[in-house]
Amino acid sequence: MKRLSLLLLASAFALNVSAQGEIDTEKKILVRNEWSLAATAKTNGFELDYRSGRFVSIYKKNLWDAGFATIKHMQEFRMSNAYISGYGQYCYGKKNFCMEFFYSRGRQRSLFLKHDLNSVEFRMFYFGGATVAVLKPIYYEVWYSETEIKSEKFDLDNIHHQTSMTILGKSSFSKGFDEITAVPGVFVKGGLSFEFGKHDTKLTALEAGVKLTAFLKKLEILAQKENPQFITNLYISFRFGRVFHNAMFESEEDY
Repeated sequence: MKRLSLLLLASAFALNVSAQGEIDTEKKILVRNEWSLAATAKTNGFELDYRSGRFVSIYKKNLWDAGFATIKHMQEFRMSNAYISGYGQYCYGKKNFCMEFFYSRGRQRSLFLKHDLNSVEFRMFYFGGATVAVLKPIYYEVWYSETEIKSEKFDLDNIHHQTSMTILGKSSFSKGFDEITAVPGVFVKGGLSFEFGKHDTKLTALEAGVKLTAFLKKLEILAQKENPQFITNLYISFRFGRVFHNAMFESEEDY
């Protein structure tokens, strides 16, 4: 009986030491290089991007970001022909479909470190980069008579474009690719990020921030409207990715 008691006591002590070891491991600081993808909702469209990050210290990380986004006019509204069905919705007066391709570099700083796999890392970041807006003309199916329907760009000088009654809907998206124009620009953006992934090889984060963009000239999106040249966006992103290098330290002094 005495031997059994000693065996149980030794087993309990071993389990306690083992449990403490697991907790100590979780409390180590994780320092990581990573790549990620993000889907972003912003005040004038949506955005997809790829990001790469490499740590330079426990608190700082260099970032590279590239992607594309749509640019919509804030006064766009969708409608359909009230008299003839089957042509779908369109934006009355829209001259060009606009999207941008961008590349930027930035820096991220951790304000609150992720000390274990179940905690949240609180970060701030900023970027600066170049962008180019690509404008593709939009063609419409325009009714002239019961036997004549033409595919045309929007033109207020044409009497058939002065009322939505004669516009049936959009033509094929492929029309106008040979008329694409490009407008270069620059931008800066910054915000806050909350990384809450529970695996040291996976990244899951929410971001929110503001983006300021300046183009070389105004982007012709809508007819009879003031089109933008300088754009301010608020945005929110869901980011997910992988950690391709991982370092762990007992404390900040060990780095």
